[in-house]
Amino acid sequence: MYDGIAILKKYGTPTFDAYGNAIPTIEMTEVFVQPRSVYASEFYDAAQVGLKPSIVLYMTNRADYDGQKTLEYEGREYSVIRVDWKAQRDGISLICEEKVDNG
Repeated sequence: MYDGIAILKKYGTPTFDAYGNAIPTIEMTEVFVQPRSVYASEFYDAAQVGLKPSIVLYMTNRADYDGQKTLEYEGREYSVIRVDWKAQRDGISLICEEKVDNG
């Protein structure tokens, strides 16, 4: 059972316009996910190195994950701070930190 869709984002080599401005290239992949809570031990371990995990997204098909470090879920941007490959036989859990807008 899945509760939502996340968009995994992979940034490629930028292209350049006629003026030499870099134009980022982004490959987006939609995947079904099931959100899970961050365990207290995960939260406190990450806090010791300055990270703030806010959500865990479980994917049953690990083949959909290709090392993406950024994703969007329910309109919010997240950074993948750790991948748990032992979540289940064919699935993985992405431990994510919400990106904060500096503006």
